[in-house]
Amino acid sequence: MPYFATEDNCKIYYEESGEGEAVVFVHGWDCNRHFFKKQIPEFAKNYHVLAYDLRGHGDSDRPEKGLYLAQFAKDLKDLIENRGLKNVVLIGWSMGVHIIWEYISNYGCENLKKVVLIDMTAKMMAEPEENWPHTIFDSYTRADGMAYLEQCAQNWDSCADEFVPAMFSDGPCQDEIPWVLDMAKRNTPHVMVNMWLAIIQKDYRDMLKDIKVPCLYTYGARKSLYTEENAKWLEENIPGCRIAAFDGGHIHFLQDAENFNKVVMDFIAE
Repeated sequence: MPYFATEDNCKIYYEESGEGEAVVFVHGWDCNRHFFKKQIPEFAKNYHVLAYDLRGHGDSDRPEKGLYLAQFAKDLKDLIENRGLKNVVLIGWSMGVHIIWEYISNYGCENLKKVVLIDMTAKMMAEPEENWPHTIFDSYTRADGMAYLEQCAQNWDSCADEFVPAMFSDGPCQDEIPWVLDMAKRNTPHVMVNMWLAIIQKDYRDMLKDIKVPCLYTYGARKSLYTEENAKWLEENIPGCRIAAFDGGHIHFLQDAENFNKVVMDFIAE
């Protein structure tokens, strides 16, 4: 089984397929590489695809340390360099978007060709003194975050039972929910707590101007974790960004896979 060992000896599991330009998939919180099961075989027909499990997720090690976004971005950079990938297209979903933004914040866009950002906000939580409308679930305060962290620590399964259906909204592929729930419940609470804390406190609004490569942002047309207004805000604040909506919610790339794959591959090929 292909593993890459990081400097702190965390084993990261990855899989590669196909030939051509490099495309790297970065999954979200509580997920793993299998969530791109409808993308990887299709993209591998035309591209060199790398999909991996973030530290603490899937078949990668679940360490007690390194559970913060700067380390996740370094893991991504080191994996790309280890595999000798050049002019990479990064496709990140949810927390994977934050990892891409952290990567660009720390390492720039020098080895990137394009980025695809799937349904995420630049700031998940609103501070008491500001009127930030683009949080998760329309409104998310520090008190909401602390309550959710406590729930994750005490009863992770109950968190998954609430979170997973919300990703689908009322869109297609509801029959995939049991599979997604099974994947989510394989996670361990200490990783989920650390990484939820990592993403809810981040604010990437000021760094968006530093994205110097073509960018596509995708979102679900059905009400879910984030809104169409969030997509339009990102379109206005990321230089040269375009947006595309698909039938579904937060996990629309699974729900509307054929259309998603075509739009994204067309964008990469331009």
